[in-house]
Amino acid sequence: MEMISKIMYSLKQGLKGVFSNKTMSFISVVSITSVLAILGIVSCIVLNINSFMEKTKDEVNEIRVSLDSNLTKDKSLYVKEELERLNGVISVKYQTKDEAFESMKASFGEDEGLLDGVKNPLDDYYIVTIEDSSQIKSLARNMEKLEGVVEVQYYEDIMENFLEASNTVKQFGGIVIVFLLIICLVLISNTIKTRVYSKKEEIQVIKYIGGSNRFVVVPFIVEGCIIGLFGSILSLGICTGMYKYVLENVQITLNSIIGEMMLPLSSVYLLLVVILCATGMTVGILGSGLAVKKYLKV
Repeated sequence: MEMISKIMYSLKQGLKGVFSNKTMSFISVVSITSVLAILGIVSCIVLNINSFMEKTKDEVNEIRVSLDSNLTKDKSLYVKEELERLNGVISVKYQTKDEAFESMKASFGEDEGLLDGVKNPLDDYYIVTIEDSSQIKSLARNMEKLEGVVEVQYYEDIMENFLEASNTVKQFGGIVIVFLLIICLVLISNTIKTRVYSKKEEIQVIKYIGGSNRFVVVPFIVEGCIIGLFGSILSLGICTGMYKYVLENVQITLNSIIGEMMLPLSSVYLLLVVILCATGMTVGILGSGLAVKKYLKV
């Protein structure tokens, strides 16, 4: 019963502290909201890049080997046998230029009629699936040397660009987030300092009558935690709203091609809740702890 009473007292004093200094509390909440919104956006970008790379992993491990249009059937089969002999090759699949052209037309959707009457510019080719994408360059060079092969194409450059973009987002976003988190800690710490000074006499009375250091400190920690939680909830609303808006508009403007590759909101929502709430409350608690430790001799 005494424990419940202490908990209720701490919660009551924490809420009272948040609303008694509205200006500083508001500035702290806005600051945390801004930082966590950036954190949420960076997390969504990285999650979608990782998802895209995972979904396109099979395509990344594919090499398209275009054949000379004058190649005989026997020579084409010989090229296939040579491709299959290469170490690291899993499978070799033949695709005619007519099949490839029909697939291209289908990718245009309702506009496939634009290609009616257009001469097929493609070549017959083999789709070679390899075991390890790190060997793609060396395998591609060996394939280019085969007689009857006119071109070798693969997607390594595209994936390298995505990896580079992902690392850039992580590094730049991390630097910005750390810098802003420090600002938040300072703001929350200053907010709590104001409360500490305003309650100096009350704190002295509490300690005089035997109140423990924990009894004095916990309400301030609760206050910082509440500020962090408010910022987390607001940033979560901003991130989910922005993500939903971007997802819907990408699907409309780009015929769902990229939209289908993006993770649905349900897949990122729970992770955002955990990341934003945990970070927000941790920052609030740390900011309060710094202020109380420095300005109260506990």
